[in-house]
Amino acid sequence: MTVEHRGARPAQGQSVHAWSLPYLLAFVERRGADASMMRRLPGLLAADDPDARAPEHVVEAAWSLAAELTRDDAIGILVAESLPRGALDLVEYAFRSSASLGDGLERLARYGRVLSDRVAARTEANDEALLLMVDDVGRTRLHPARTEFALAIAMQLARDGTGHELVPRRVCFRHPAPADDHEHRRFFGTRARFSAGSNSLLLNARDARRPLRDADEALAAIVRRRLERVLALQDARSTGPLSGRVRRVLVESLGRTSVTPDTMAEALGTTRRTLSRRLAAEGTSFRDLHDDVRAEFARVMLGDQGSSVADVAFFLDYSERAAFHRAFRRWTGQTPGEFQHA
Repeated sequence: MTVEHRGARPAQGQSVHAWSLPYLLAFVERRGADASMMRRLPGLLAADDPDARAPEHVVEAAWSLAAELTRDDAIGILVAESLPRGALDLVEYAFRSSASLGDGLERLARYGRVLSDRVAARTEANDEALLLMVDDVGRTRLHPARTEFALAIAMQLARDGTGHELVPRRVCFRHPAPADDHEHRRFFGTRARFSAGSNSLLLNARDARRPLRDADEALAAIVRRRLERVLALQDARSTGPLSGRVRRVLVESLGRTSVTPDTMAEALGTTRRTLSRRLAAEGTSFRDLHDDVRAEFARVMLGDQGSSVADVAFFLDYSERAAFHRAFRRWTGQTPGEFQHA
């Protein structure tokens, strides 16, 4: 599933953190564009409050309008570059106070949804590389600039946090390539892959082990406790579609613990029957969502991370390789081996 084909009607009740909007507005105005239409968007003026939230459809409209006004295919990357230190508030300090880049990115993935309800992110590491995946759990179309903004922030923090001009091994985006990808190549230091199976960064394991300059174990513990409380409160007040919450749990849990309809219902504080009924009302099911997330991980791990077929089958909780082969052929029309050598 990609964000581009989600044509569902916008969830008017869903809200996201509005922290990025003042920076987006400032960027548009620095470009000399008339930002009066953006200023009239409901909820935009209140975004100066660091704890302000705005309706999801307003945030999406702001990014779409900003891209249209500036006519810049790389607006997400350029806005990320313009962010001052501390713009991500506690989430940024959770990253910066970590011991290593790998630890910092893991915390950025976990706590990133404090900044956006639409994000489900995680890291997966092996001896060769560290993979950061950013998944959109919304059911409406997401502007490509917002995805590029998220990965550019991670790359910007990685470079600033380590003091090294790191270059990722691979950068992938689900959305199609822009007309001009010059700024993407300049920023990432490599050519990004578009229309890919994931939104992800792949870093060398050596870079993932680099220490962070502001590492502070005591501060890290304090910040994490605070953010865990924020996440708990945010989950209790969630207004987004249930399918998004299910997808987030799947992304965060796959390969780490077995997830079933019963364990999912328990994690979300509901019953299996209610879970099934509410997902059906949203036009999906636990099985469909589980299958979709498994397919995404399989493509990324086989294609981007270079994992073995056996390791991927085990990671995805398939008891037999033959079952994984059948599932992968159903997802892609290819065997895992054919996919890796394509």
